[in-house]
Amino acid sequence: MMDRLRDAVARKDLTLIHLEDRVASAAVSTLLKPLANAGTPNAAAQKSAWMKFVQDISALHTAADAADAETCATLFKQVDAEFRKLQEDLDPAVLKAARELAERFTCPMHADVIGGKGDTCGQCGMELDQLVVLVPSQAATQHAVRATITTDTPLEAGKPAHAILQLRRTNGEPVTPAELIETHTRKIHLLVVDGSLMDYHHEHPQPTDTPGDYAFDFTPAKPGPYLAWADLRPLPMGLQEYEKAIIAGRGTAEPVGNKEPRLKGDAGGLHFELILGQPQVKAGEPVLAKLRVTKPDGSGFDRLEPVMEAFAHLVGFNEDKETVLHMHPSGAPLKTGNERGGPELDFKIYASKPGFVRLFAQVQVDGRPVFVPFQLEVMPR
Repeated sequence: MMDRLRDAVARKDLTLIHLEDRVASAAVSTLLKPLANAGTPNAAAQKSAWMKFVQDISALHTAADAADAETCATLFKQVDAEFRKLQEDLDPAVLKAARELAERFTCPMHADVIGGKGDTCGQCGMELDQLVVLVPSQAATQHAVRATITTDTPLEAGKPAHAILQLRRTNGEPVTPAELIETHTRKIHLLVVDGSLMDYHHEHPQPTDTPGDYAFDFTPAKPGPYLAWADLRPLPMGLQEYEKAIIAGRGTAEPVGNKEPRLKGDAGGLHFELILGQPQVKAGEPVLAKLRVTKPDGSGFDRLEPVMEAFAHLVGFNEDKETVLHMHPSGAPLKTGNERGGPELDFKIYASKPGFVRLFAQVQVDGRPVFVPFQLEVMPR
């Protein structure tokens, strides 16, 4: 993780720095567990130092979102120095356990198959890959958040639904707005999709009079159930989490349908094309891409309006219905609201797992949100 951060900051390539949040959260949560049980003054000091380390990684994430390369460079020097000091002070047995966790290799297609470098999967014969072993956030740390969603009545196709998102710590304490870091103008981005991955909604639940409860409305095109991921950065760590919840419906989940790759689409009277910088997208490998927007006559459309401080958002769902992608165009956040963009936007697509992915581009034209679906197959490394 530190090598990737060092390389990104040195190259001023800040678009994927936020992806290290989950790695940092899992790793530090693993290291904090024995410290929490130790109960010694030295353990308390080490715990405080590790928390400061991840909070500075969170600050690095914020600076990267702002495309502030100078601040990122300053923060990384601080993070790097903290990490070196932490390694020196850490109990050798705990450090050894953490390194052994990092050296575990898994099959890209069968996550339950775990081995060492050079081993192959007994199910498919594929060589095991050094994928990051992420500890489930809801079990890894007392700072994690759990999300549940309730509605007044079960979802029905075409009928507006009023829903409540409940955010709670693992000890039951509510998560209030003051405990969430704002990202792209919102404290909560709720990514909602039906079981077929066809009907996508991007919602921003608002706080209610009940602490930890947030209300939102949406109109499902399907009878449900729906899947939802709350994209959050909860304090004190301030690291990005995706907390999954189910919205109950009157129907049964539809299977994911046609999986043929599709990188072109029409919506809102415009034509959209996702142009990949290489023939294949592979798990764990960033891919340069362009979103091109054209008018019916083929000329470029350059009147995209800012939506949440960007000219577009790309959100994707893996067919495993567990893995989410959320990406923004390169460049600094749009602050005035008067900027206009297009006809091409640069992205860096990163998928952590192989499999079919349905992507949705969200843009705004003449004050109206426009959603465009794409489809791609993410290959194993």
